[in-house]
Amino acid sequence: MNKQQPQHIPIDSTNPHSIPRGLRADARRNRQAVLHAAQQLFAREGLSVPLDEIARQAGVGPGTVHRHFPTKEALYLAVSIDQLETLVAEAAALADGDDPAAVFTLLARMMANGAENSAVKSALAAAEFDLRIVAPEVATALTGHVSDLLNRARTAGLVRDDITVEEVMALVAGAFTAIHHANTQTDPGRATHIAGIILDGLRPRY
Repeated sequence: MNKQQPQHIPIDSTNPHSIPRGLRADARRNRQAVLHAAQQLFAREGLSVPLDEIARQAGVGPGTVHRHFPTKEALYLAVSIDQLETLVAEAAALADGDDPAAVFTLLARMMANGAENSAVKSALAAAEFDLRIVAPEVATALTGHVSDLLNRARTAGLVRDDITVEEVMALVAGAFTAIHHANTQTDPGRATHIAGIILDGLRPRY
Protein backbone atom coordinates (compact mmCIF):
# COMPACT_ATOMS: atom_id res chain seq x y z
CA MET A 1 0.00 0.00 0.00
CA ASN A 2 1.39 3.41 -0.89
CA LYS A 3 2.20 5.80 1.90
CA GLN A 4 -0.02 8.84 2.15
CA GLN A 5 1.50 12.04 0.90
CA PRO A 6 1.87 14.98 3.29
CA GLN A 7 0.49 17.72 1.05
CA HIS A 8 -2.76 18.02 3.01
CA ILE A 9 -0.89 18.59 6.28
CA PRO A 10 -1.04 22.31 7.17
CA ILE A 11 2.72 22.82 7.37
CA ASP A 12 4.85 24.73 4.87
CA SER A 13 4.12 22.75 1.71
CA THR A 14 7.59 23.30 0.24
CA ASN A 15 9.39 22.15 3.39
CA PRO A 16 6.98 20.38 5.71
CA HIS A 17 9.38 20.02 8.63
CA SER A 18 10.27 23.71 8.82
CA ILE A 19 8.62 26.45 10.86
CA PRO A 20 6.17 28.24 8.54
CA ARG A 21 7.63 31.26 6.84
CA GLY A 22 6.86 34.81 7.92
CA LEU A 23 6.12 34.05 11.58
CA ARG A 24 6.92 36.83 14.02
CA ALA A 25 9.20 36.03 16.95
CA ASP A 26 6.26 35.81 19.36
CA ALA A 27 4.37 33.51 17.00
CA ARG A 28 7.43 31.25 16.75
CA ARG A 29 7.66 31.13 20.54
CA ASN A 30 3.96 30.29 20.79
CA ARG A 31 4.29 27.53 18.20
CA GLN A 32 7.22 25.99 20.07
CA ALA A 33 5.36 26.23 23.37
CA VAL A 34 2.41 24.38 21.83
CA LEU A 35 4.67 21.65 20.48
CA HIS A 36 6.37 21.22 23.85
CA ALA A 37 3.05 21.09 25.71
CA ALA A 38 1.57 18.67 23.19
CA GLN A 39 4.53 16.31 23.43
CA GLN A 40 4.28 16.23 27.23
CA LEU A 41 0.52 15.77 27.31
CA PHE A 42 0.44 13.13 24.57
CA ALA A 43 3.12 11.16 26.44
CA ARG A 44 1.34 11.47 29.79
CA GLU A 45 -2.35 11.33 28.87
CA GLY A 46 -2.52 9.87 25.36
CA LEU A 47 -3.75 11.26 22.09
CA SER A 48 -7.28 12.05 23.28
CA VAL A 49 -6.15 15.14 25.19
CA PRO A 50 -8.22 18.12 23.90
CA LEU A 51 -6.52 20.86 21.92
CA ASP A 52 -7.91 23.36 24.44
CA GLU A 53 -5.98 21.60 27.23
CA ILE A 54 -2.82 21.76 25.12
CA ALA A 55 -3.41 25.48 24.70
CA ARG A 56 -3.84 25.94 28.47
CA GLN A 57 -0.64 24.01 29.19
CA ALA A 58 1.23 26.06 26.58
CA GLY A 59 -0.05 29.34 28.03
CA VAL A 60 -1.76 30.42 24.81
CA GLY A 61 -5.33 30.78 23.65
CA PRO A 62 -7.15 27.94 21.85
CA GLY A 63 -7.21 30.04 18.69
CA THR A 64 -3.41 30.10 18.64
CA VAL A 65 -3.26 26.32 18.60
CA HIS A 66 -5.83 26.08 15.83
CA ARG A 67 -4.05 28.69 13.72
CA HIS A 68 -0.80 26.76 13.80
CA PHE A 69 -2.31 23.26 13.78
CA PRO A 70 -5.87 23.16 12.40
CA THR A 71 -6.08 19.38 12.94
CA LYS A 72 -4.67 16.95 15.47
CA GLU A 73 -3.09 15.07 12.59
CA ALA A 74 -1.05 18.17 11.79
CA LEU A 75 -0.05 18.49 15.44
CA TYR A 76 1.00 14.81 15.68
CA LEU A 77 3.20 15.24 12.64
CA ALA A 78 4.72 18.49 13.84
CA VAL A 79 5.51 17.02 17.27
CA SER A 80 7.29 14.06 15.67
CA ILE A 81 9.29 16.25 13.31
CA ASP A 82 10.22 18.63 16.12
CA GLN A 83 11.52 15.70 18.17
CA LEU A 84 13.43 14.39 15.17
CA GLU A 85 15.08 17.77 14.65
CA THR A 86 16.07 17.79 18.34
CA LEU A 87 17.71 14.40 17.89
CA VAL A 88 19.59 15.67 14.84
CA ALA A 89 20.96 18.57 16.90
CA GLU A 90 22.03 16.17 19.66
CA ALA A 91 23.60 13.86 17.09
CA ALA A 92 25.53 16.73 15.50
CA ALA A 93 26.91 17.74 18.91
CA LEU A 94 28.03 14.15 19.58
CA ALA A 95 29.58 13.92 16.11
CA ASP A 96 31.60 17.09 16.83
CA GLY A 97 33.06 15.44 19.93
CA ASP A 98 35.62 12.67 20.12
CA ASP A 99 33.91 10.07 22.32
CA PRO A 100 34.26 6.72 20.51
CA ALA A 101 31.24 5.36 22.39
CA ALA A 102 28.98 8.31 21.46
CA VAL A 103 26.93 6.12 19.13
CA PHE A 104 25.56 4.29 22.19
CA THR A 105 24.61 7.61 23.79
CA LEU A 106 22.76 8.69 20.66
CA LEU A 107 20.98 5.38 20.10
CA ALA A 108 19.87 5.26 23.73
CA ARG A 109 18.45 8.78 23.35
CA MET A 110 16.68 7.81 20.13
CA MET A 111 15.10 4.79 21.84
CA ALA A 112 14.03 6.89 24.83
CA ASN A 113 12.52 9.46 22.48
CA GLY A 114 10.59 6.74 20.71
CA ALA A 115 9.27 5.43 24.02
CA GLU A 116 8.24 8.91 25.15
CA ASN A 117 6.43 9.55 21.88
CA SER A 118 5.10 6.06 21.18
CA ALA A 119 1.47 7.19 21.08
CA VAL A 120 2.18 9.83 18.44
CA LYS A 121 4.34 7.44 16.42
CA SER A 122 1.59 4.82 16.52
CA ALA A 123 -0.94 7.36 15.29
CA LEU A 124 1.29 8.35 12.38
CA ALA A 125 1.94 4.71 11.53
CA ALA A 126 -1.79 3.99 11.56
CA ALA A 127 -2.29 6.92 9.17
CA GLU A 128 0.56 5.54 7.03
CA PHE A 129 2.79 8.57 7.45
CA ASP A 130 6.49 7.83 7.16
CA LEU A 131 8.82 10.53 8.48
CA ARG A 132 11.44 9.43 5.96
CA ILE A 133 9.00 10.62 3.28
CA VAL A 134 7.48 13.61 5.09
CA ALA A 135 10.79 15.03 6.35
CA PRO A 136 13.48 13.38 4.22
CA GLU A 137 16.24 15.92 4.87
CA VAL A 138 15.91 15.59 8.64
CA ALA A 139 15.70 11.79 8.54
CA THR A 140 18.73 11.63 6.22
CA ALA A 141 20.73 13.95 8.49
CA LEU A 142 20.03 11.76 11.53
CA THR A 143 20.98 8.59 9.66
CA GLY A 144 24.18 10.26 8.47
CA HIS A 145 25.22 11.16 12.02
CA VAL A 146 24.44 7.62 13.21
CA SER A 147 26.60 6.28 10.38
CA ASP A 148 29.52 8.56 11.29
CA LEU A 149 29.33 7.66 14.97
CA LEU A 150 28.98 3.98 14.14
CA ASN A 151 32.15 4.11 12.02
CA ARG A 152 34.00 5.88 14.84
CA ALA A 153 32.93 3.19 17.32
CA ARG A 154 33.87 0.44 14.87
CA THR A 155 37.36 1.91 14.43
CA ALA A 156 37.74 1.92 18.21
CA GLY A 157 36.65 -1.71 18.38
CA LEU A 158 33.48 -0.92 20.31
CA VAL A 159 30.93 -2.35 17.87
CA ARG A 160 30.76 -5.45 15.73
CA ASP A 161 32.33 -5.27 12.28
CA ASP A 162 29.26 -6.77 10.61
CA ILE A 163 26.76 -4.10 11.72
CA THR A 164 25.44 -1.66 9.09
CA VAL A 165 23.73 1.65 9.72
CA GLU A 166 20.56 0.31 8.09
CA GLU A 167 20.52 -2.54 10.61
CA VAL A 168 21.10 -0.12 13.47
CA MET A 169 18.20 2.08 12.40
CA ALA A 170 16.00 -1.02 12.10
CA LEU A 171 16.98 -2.03 15.66
CA VAL A 172 16.01 1.41 16.95
CA ALA A 173 12.61 1.13 15.27
CA GLY A 174 12.24 -2.36 16.72
CA ALA A 175 13.08 -1.03 20.18
CA PHE A 176 10.01 1.23 20.02
CA THR A 177 7.85 -1.84 19.46
CA ALA A 178 9.58 -3.83 22.21
CA ILE A 179 9.15 -1.04 24.75
CA HIS A 180 5.51 -0.59 23.77
CA HIS A 181 4.86 -4.35 23.89
CA ALA A 182 6.30 -4.51 27.41
CA ASN A 183 4.07 -1.60 28.49
CA THR A 184 7.09 0.30 29.77
CA GLN A 185 6.42 3.65 28.08
CA THR A 186 5.77 5.26 31.48
CA ASP A 187 8.57 3.36 33.25
CA PRO A 188 11.87 4.95 32.15
CA GLY A 189 13.91 2.46 34.15
CA ARG A 190 12.48 -0.60 32.42
CA ALA A 191 12.55 1.12 29.04
CA THR A 192 16.24 1.91 29.57
CA HIS A 193 16.85 -1.72 30.56
CA ILE A 194 15.28 -2.97 27.32
CA ALA A 195 17.27 -0.45 25.30
CA GLY A 196 20.45 -1.61 27.03
CA ILE A 197 19.77 -5.23 26.09
CA ILE A 198 19.33 -4.22 22.45
CA LEU A 199 22.46 -2.05 22.43
CA ASP A 200 24.52 -4.87 23.95
CA GLY A 201 23.88 -6.78 20.73
CA LEU A 202 25.98 -4.21 18.87
CA ARG A 203 29.09 -4.89 20.94
CA PRO A 204 31.84 -7.23 19.71
CA ARG A 205 31.55 -10.91 20.58
CA TYR A 206 34.71 -12.16 22.25
